[in-house]
Amino acid sequence: MLTGSFTFVAMTYNLWGDTHLDRREPAIRDLFTTRPPDLLATQELRPRSRAMLDEALPGHARVDDDFPGWALQSNLWWRTELFDLVEYGWRDVGILDPHAGLFWVRLRPTHGQAPALVFSTAHLTWPGHTEERRDRRNRRTGQAERVVAALDEIAGDGPCLFTVDINDIGEPLWVLGNGGFLDTFTALGRTSPVTHPVSPLPFATTRGTRLSPLGSPSKAIDWIFSRGPVTTRASEVVEFFSSGSAPSDHKPVVATFTLPSETRS
Repeated sequence: MLTGSFTFVAMTYNLWGDTHLDRREPAIRDLFTTRPPDLLATQELRPRSRAMLDEALPGHARVDDDFPGWALQSNLWWRTELFDLVEYGWRDVGILDPHAGLFWVRLRPTHGQAPALVFSTAHLTWPGHTEERRDRRNRRTGQAERVVAALDEIAGDGPCLFTVDINDIGEPLWVLGNGGFLDTFTALGRTSPVTHPVSPLPFATTRGTRLSPLGSPSKAIDWIFSRGPVTTRASEVVEFFSSGSAPSDHKPVVATFTLPSETRS
């Protein structure tokens, strides 16, 4: 017989570190008060923004671990009435920061008999990193390959979500696709809207980017990928402003998924 499926909402969000955080804090709080997801993955997290999210998401839990990356890079939140934590971990996948890597949790739905889900995130190396500028070698392709290999081991054939600020528009995406991962827009026969940069952005003080007088091109670099027995139902790049301020220079990506019914004799 079929035991019933399980539907939930996931979000990935690059929080822009501490940049202009005093001015952005009300907008961050408003976003998560207005649109709290069931699962949240973050990049460019900091201790202050982590505490802010804890307050804005009182019905959620997150990984509580002494490794600095869970406060300085990424963390993962889940709605406690929907999910129980089974285990969690961090893997070094070659990202050029000692606290960056693949952050993951295994969560079991609290209702029904849907299978446990691996929910994970990473922030791949920025193309302007000093080492990449020195030798002109793309680090993100190898990082994506290591992510796929790690999730092969961690999730196997089970349902798996991988969220990422991929910092690229080419080969690392192909690596994930050839590793069996499908982004939430392709899954629905669509292409992703722009996720970076947010425009208009009221915090810009100079023309161009940090390394060039050219403005940052509009691009989709924030993604939610799925693999295994989990179905994408809807996907959105969220436009959100509060009193004229954006919560970040990235836009959050939100998707609705269904874990399948399990068949029992």
